[in-house]
Amino acid sequence: MVSYSMSREDEKRGKENKEMEFAGYLKTCREAIGLTQEALVSELYSFDTEHFGGLETVTLSRWERGSTTPHLSRQISILKYFQQQTHIALPCLDRYSHDEVEQMICEMGMHNLLGRSKKLILDFPSKMIGADELLVKQLRENSALDIVVDIHMAIDKGFHHKFKEISAEQIRTWALHPSNTFLVCYYKKQFFGLHFTLRLKPEIFEKIISREMTEKELTLDDFASFEEAGSNYVISFFSMNDKAATLLFIRSYAHLIANQKVIVEIGTSVIMEDAVKLLKNMKLTLYKELPYDETHTLKMYREKINDFLASEYVLKMILSEKNCPER
Repeated sequence: MVSYSMSREDEKRGKENKEMEFAGYLKTCREAIGLTQEALVSELYSFDTEHFGGLETVTLSRWERGSTTPHLSRQISILKYFQQQTHIALPCLDRYSHDEVEQMICEMGMHNLLGRSKKLILDFPSKMIGADELLVKQLRENSALDIVVDIHMAIDKGFHHKFKEISAEQIRTWALHPSNTFLVCYYKKQFFGLHFTLRLKPEIFEKIISREMTEKELTLDDFASFEEAGSNYVISFFSMNDKAATLLFIRSYAHLIANQKVIVEIGTSVIMEDAVKLLKNMKLTLYKELPYDETHTLKMYREKINDFLASEYVLKMILSEKNCPER
């Protein structure tokens, strides 16, 4: 096992370049675990012969200079190698703050990940609204908490989410808990979208995702603090247009990446086909299915944080400037 240590120079160099390309990421991580280019070539060959059979130092050097770029499948394998060495989901990005990670995430990349969803993401005229006019805040930081909770309850009722049966009082209590991430998007102080996530103790997450326990049975004792490992469970998402949806998910992914050391797994339960399409885009794995009514099936999705972040979409959003025309 090689050692992993981000030097002050590595950290400073990375933070000065919020739009780090894969080339810079590869070099930074290689140096952080104390390997020469020759040693990394040997390590990668032993780790994944299929992807790195015949790899030469001159090729790795070109990757680090950015004169050539490895295929995404190779990038993911390299990321997984660094995961194995450091036990971190996104190695070398673990020391970035939430705000710094948020600046790295490509808006167009996130927009492409979300795709089209007629029910979860509406088409309220967005050409008239600039992304800089939208604001995402934690619900507990807003004085209109009760209004947003009422909106959430109305949306949930419209989506026929009776399987959760969460009361408005529970939502209010959960939103105020410091471990939970209840994001709300506003346009000129008007509600424009929400993304609610609970931070559960791993054993409670397991019961919820296996349907041995229901959401309405949760108590404050079931939430994990940030001093212990926890699993993120998404309970609600809705947006008035794609711009608001993009900003909500950028904030959500930034939270996952910035707090990756204490997040074990993420998951959710859905019945809407629009939600299923979105979860597949996000590379969440279908874990369990149960009949809901005559026409619907309740589907539970989950994924370990390492596998969730080691995906093509995440690499494109963070480490590929060509996929980010806004930069």
